[in-house]
Amino acid sequence: MKGRKLKIKSILLFMLTSFIIQAGQPDHIALSWTGDPVTTMTVTWRSLDSAEGIVSWKESGVTSEVKSMQAAGTGFYTGLGSEFIYSAEIRNLKPETKYEYRVGDGKSWSSEHTFATAGGRKAVKFLVFGDSQSGLSGSKPYGAWHDTVHNAYLANPDAGFIMNVGDLVDEGQSAAHWNAWFNAAAGVIDEIPEMAVQGNHETMGGGTRGRPVYFLSQFTLPENGPSVLAEQAYSFDYGPLHIAVLDSQQTEEKKSGDIFTPQKAWLESDLKSGAAWKIVVFHKNPYCLKRFRSTEDVREAFCPVIEGRHADLVINGHDHGVARTKVLRNGKAVERPSQGTVYLTAGRSGGKIYGDLEKNSHDDFFFNPEDQPDYVVITATDAKLAVRILKQDGSLIDSFGIDKEKDSLTN
Repeated sequence: MKGRKLKIKSILLFMLTSFIIQAGQPDHIALSWTGDPVTTMTVTWRSLDSAEGIVSWKESGVTSEVKSMQAAGTGFYTGLGSEFIYSAEIRNLKPETKYEYRVGDGKSWSSEHTFATAGGRKAVKFLVFGDSQSGLSGSKPYGAWHDTVHNAYLANPDAGFIMNVGDLVDEGQSAAHWNAWFNAAAGVIDEIPEMAVQGNHETMGGGTRGRPVYFLSQFTLPENGPSVLAEQAYSFDYGPLHIAVLDSQQTEEKKSGDIFTPQKAWLESDLKSGAAWKIVVFHKNPYCLKRFRSTEDVREAFCPVIEGRHADLVINGHDHGVARTKVLRNGKAVERPSQGTVYLTAGRSGGKIYGDLEKNSHDDFFFNPEDQPDYVVITATDAKLAVRILKQDGSLIDSFGIDKEKDSLTN
């Protein structure tokens, strides 16, 4: 019954949210972490004309004091007009505790939402979405992305956070595309953190390529990566996981100079983490599935560091197909997980498909999700990592795991 009510709520939210909101009414509400997931939560939102931003919160289900704080605001001009983006990091929260919150300017408020802090759970779960880019035509723009993210969350209400592995939108410098993306994700990214990853389409729009300005303006992410790539490369810890995010868009951002060298130096240090599991996430997959496409520059830049520092799993997007490699080290298959890295291409969560995908020689599994979008569910304890790839309707595409105690892959 709860899942049915949540699904009805998500559909109504999607139908009732228009591209142009009423003046002063906050929207595009997204959670993330810029600090410790156990004791903090960062909230970001948009207003079209409000010169003030406030977030208020209280512990859920108990009589407790309502607290509030001023949010930092930044003016942002898009092709549809001016708007304000607000962000606030709520600190000193209790571990493993649910909170209620709302955002606004003191007069106009959002509806009430909830979030939960992380804690010392033995098992953690998160969701991963391949490219969600879609079209604006029809009565339900970004409808495939809407259905994928809501179906995934309804099936996994215990997920701690979600990650999009780049190409969230088709035109990264288009306000209309971002409006559709946020409207479709409303009801999910305002309930659990969205730790977004930039893709090559985030640099596109208006016939130009460059820095992902709209992406950086609308998400608030950790700034612990290379200083020249603040919020484009970063890392965070969640339970037994250490997750490092990279920017693979050297070609698209060439006007900004070499972005690979500072990331390699940072990643060498970052992957010294003592976490049980080290996962690296970036957009362009080092081992391409799309015919005649090459990402050799990405492979040469990142894979030696990733494998040298032994990341257990790499997650990518870009080719809109599902694939996982054998355990690889220096481009060759090795016998045990402790000797190398598995590379997973996450498929697609939006409407764009490719008909010219093919299995790579390094792949243990390949599937082209042309019939419907998909998503990835990852669960982890200190000893085991389990990965399931599911179609939008919940049917299984593939599953595998890594067992540290047995130093083996499981299917």
